Amino acid sequence: MNDAIDCFVDAGGHVYVKDGASVDQFIGTSEELMTLAAQGRMPKRMLVNLLDVQHRQTYLDACAVIEKKYTEKCTATKNPCLESGCAVEGEICLQPLLRAGIGYRRACAAEWIKLFADTRNRIDAWKN
Repeated sequence: MNDAIDCFVDAGGHVYVKDGASVDQFIGTSEELMTLAAQGRMPKRMLVNLLDVQHRQTYLDACAVIEKKYTEKCTATKNPCLESGCAVEGEICLQPLLRAGIGYRRACAAEWIKLFADTRNRIDAWKN
């Protein structure tokens, strides 16, 4: 995914934004965080850590469905990455996700927002 990731989340749930990023340097509300995620600016590995442990697998499973759809769409093109054919028949392939870039992150973020919108599904630092 060639586009930049502009922020990261520490173990305490604090979100930090890279200097010079075209987003606000301070994310003070859960609404601002969800907006940033919806823009595809936060990867799955960051978003999952903002969910309570009991809800992380639900999010990861939803992303797996999205990843499988990207893989199936790629496989259906009959234009595999390798000359010998697709190396991951029936599995999830990274190449279609890399090509999708921010679109893939936006799709996973939409699933995350469904969970994060309910404060009961958040880590303690974001239960505001």
